[in-house]
Amino acid sequence: MTRLTRRTFIASVPPLLAATQIPAWAAPASDLDLIAQQQSEPALIKLYRQLERLTSTVTLMTTGAHPDDEPSAMLAALRHVYGIRPVLYCITRGEGGQNAIGPELGSVLGVLRTREMTEASRSLDASLAFGSQGHHDHMHDFGFSKDPNATIDRWGRDRVIERMTWAVRHYKPDVIMNCFLDVGGQHGHHRAANVATFIVADLSGNAEEFPEQIAAGLKPWTVPKIYQPAWGGGGGVYDDETPPPPTTLVIKAPERDPISGATFPQMGEWSRSCHLTQGMGRWRPDPQTEWPINLSWASIGQAGQPEQDIREGLIATVGQIAELDGMPVAAADALRNAQGLIEEAVADYGDPVGVTGKLVEIGKALKQAQGAVPPELQDQVAHRLSRKIRETDLALATAAGMQIRAYTDGADLRPGEEIVVKAIVDAPAAVTLDGVEVVAREGIASGAPAEDGVTVNVAADAALTNPLTEQFDPLGGNGDAFVRLTAHISGYAAVLDIDLEDALRVLPQASLELKPDAVVFNTETELKPVEMSAVVAGGTTADLRFDLPEGWSMTPTGQTGSAAGTFELAPPADPGTARITIAPQLLGKPAFAINVFSYPHIGRSVVPTEVAVPVQSVEAVIPEGRIGYIGGGNDNVATWLKRLGVALTELTPADMEAGAYRDLDTLVVGIFSFGRRDDLVAALPGVHDWVRNGGHLVTLYHRPSDGWDPQTVPLAPLTIGSPSIRYRVTDAEAPVEVLEPDHPLLNYPNTIGPEDWANWDKERGLYFASEWDPAYKALLAMSDPGEEPLAGSLLSAEIGQGRHTHTSLILHHQLDKLTPGAFRLMANLLQPARRPG
Repeated sequence: MTRLTRRTFIASVPPLLAATQIPAWAAPASDLDLIAQQQSEPALIKLYRQLERLTSTVTLMTTGAHPDDEPSAMLAALRHVYGIRPVLYCITRGEGGQNAIGPELGSVLGVLRTREMTEASRSLDASLAFGSQGHHDHMHDFGFSKDPNATIDRWGRDRVIERMTWAVRHYKPDVIMNCFLDVGGQHGHHRAANVATFIVADLSGNAEEFPEQIAAGLKPWTVPKIYQPAWGGGGGVYDDETPPPPTTLVIKAPERDPISGATFPQMGEWSRSCHLTQGMGRWRPDPQTEWPINLSWASIGQAGQPEQDIREGLIATVGQIAELDGMPVAAADALRNAQGLIEEAVADYGDPVGVTGKLVEIGKALKQAQGAVPPELQDQVAHRLSRKIRETDLALATAAGMQIRAYTDGADLRPGEEIVVKAIVDAPAAVTLDGVEVVAREGIASGAPAEDGVTVNVAADAALTNPLTEQFDPLGGNGDAFVRLTAHISGYAAVLDIDLEDALRVLPQASLELKPDAVVFNTETELKPVEMSAVVAGGTTADLRFDLPEGWSMTPTGQTGSAAGTFELAPPADPGTARITIAPQLLGKPAFAINVFSYPHIGRSVVPTEVAVPVQSVEAVIPEGRIGYIGGGNDNVATWLKRLGVALTELTPADMEAGAYRDLDTLVVGIFSFGRRDDLVAALPGVHDWVRNGGHLVTLYHRPSDGWDPQTVPLAPLTIGSPSIRYRVTDAEAPVEVLEPDHPLLNYPNTIGPEDWANWDKERGLYFASEWDPAYKALLAMSDPGEEPLAGSLLSAEIGQGRHTHTSLILHHQLDKLTPGAFRLMANLLQPARRPG
């Protein structure tokens, strides 16, 4: 039996650049975490997957606009059948999308989706890079768009091209695969990624373009081939106006992966199921063995030329590197030897002892060749050999039986603090460790050795950790700090980069939780001060400073000097409709809030954001009546109605079962609720009777997939349009035509005028109704530039003694953005079906 020894190592810490190789847990991995990881990743399967990497020297980069744009099933086939290294380039963080699993939206959702994209990349064994670099970056997901060039211009054309060029020069892809086509009927963001890809292809090989990248050490890189899908993008959301390009190559794979027994679409869903905020992850029982693509651009060969294999014309294996003109004989022989050993190791993966010996020889051969590559071949070869050596070292550690952990005690750090980094290695006695070090970014450095690790210090002026990780490498070396160790195995030195189990994070010295996080004053009700609660970590409420406009005040209601306190925010006597922002100072610096969230599929995330509480005054008369709300947990409408001054009853499942809605005049159904609330669906017959007897049912934005049956959910047939791109208005300032100017919903208790359609955010609405019963009246019409008007955004029907109103306007989003007109229109929708008097 092989004897294992367990050793804890002290690390030396030279400052370096860094950025997870194992899943990130909410703290050092617990015993149950470690058991689950070991159970889900048997050593032989892990070894086989690592050996697969060595079979190819090809890198394929996808270019997409959002997390989840990647063609996961095809990438799984390319990685596991062809051995190709995937790199996923994503322009934005997806912060403009929706969240199907929790309350995180906006910039915090961007962090959540970044983490999801990281785990999706890990599942595909893919590297990952983002174009967007921070919470305030112009390259953000601003919602839906229909125009690719307008999208690029909004992001900043030079910025988009420069950052994608950086990614191409850094990763040196042999192939770029566009995730989507640039055709009408597609999302403008997707089309923009496609357009940018071809622009970058024409200049990334020119050293005169973005010379600062060259000065920083990157080399020009001309992409050999660019492909596009030869399949359409139609469906429930998109609708291609033109057919896809002709097929020039079919990516082929067997029905099932021989190791897992899964089909490649199923392996793709292992990755896609990480995008839970977008409702992804589905069982796919049918195999897919072919993916048609189109060779659309080539610096080698000819675009549009039929091919039999995606690797045609590329340096596809270690053995092919040996055949390059100018390769020295000794280096070529070493590479041919390595190629033969790679093939043997893959075939013999069930014999780790034998594979260990082969990997030692592979590593030695690759390093021998690496040192002999002539200057004229460096640009084409060096990055391939460096990658294969790293992959060989990781495979060797697995074959040799090494088990490595790197972690801290899980605490987050503030500037000036320190923490102990620990590395534990279980390895056979034949494995010796030559060195262990902590590699960290600027501002994080080594301190004194501790009993069970090394003390790492954070400088007083260290930058905060960016929760929007810019890159991820499945080989390790991610985060603000990681552990690098050198293991000697049979005379070969393997260098391993091991990520910390819970990433080291540098957070602000002090933080503030200021609630509520947005305030609305309704000037049509009695203006009263709003109580604001403040909780300070790392300081006291006495350390807070508020600089408000003239007439506004923030007054403490008790003693200051403790960690928690309350203040009263009071408006001037006539606040008008102007907006102000409360941006407090804490300890003389902008105050940060710390958002912490944790989900099983992504682990724990900690997100510092500057505190900025928007305050908006609106003029919204609230109608009389008993008003109820039934939500699906995906909007804040109930909160905003209460802050507006509405006496609102929120209905629970028990309330619905008891028929409490029968005591109401108006019942508002929140977004997605028919797909989230089984109790609502079960109560529909009773709700319909209530409407016919005089109730007003208001249904907010729903998708067809949200339990909306056009025959049974509305009081009369009403179909939500699909694909959504045909039934949405993305221009937030699109002119609004009033079709029923005398309708009560547009006149009582507030007269809705042109000013109420001003300053909307993101878009007007989506999933407008496409067909409806004559009982419904269309109240509004609107369109994007150059398109026919759509009339399905606000419909209302008199049903018996009552009324059903359905709107696809994104009122829930406008309330979050404190859009005054949205509050006034929402107030009108609350009116009873029959007004008193």
